[in-house]
Amino acid sequence: MQVQIAVFGKNKEIVDTLERVINKNDDWMAFCACTQENLKQIVYENSINIVLYSSGIGEQELENIENWLKRFFPTIIQIQHFGGGSGLLQCEINSALAGIKPICKPLFNEIS
Repeated sequence: MQVQIAVFGKNKEIVDTLERVINKNDDWMAFCACTQENLKQIVYENSINIVLYSSGIGEQELENIENWLKRFFPTIIQIQHFGGGSGLLQCEINSALAGIKPICKPLFNEIS
């Protein structure tokens, strides 16, 4: 069974990139939204397991969506994606599915 992930963010190009990266994993299926209304429609019409928050969402809007999901869809996992490479995204999703708080950090090479 595929894990269904709703990606919600205001920057369409970033949301589209996240969709491509998520859909490269055969075990995952991405649904993308740039508005609250579209996100709610996706959640109502699909068996969403995770809502992944991307960039550009205002504080009040984020709080409204979080509260709506907690009230009507309490089993949906909500995670914030702060950017980084596809390895970090994979770690965030896998950690959420395992029920642990992600501790993944991007690795940087130090130049001496």
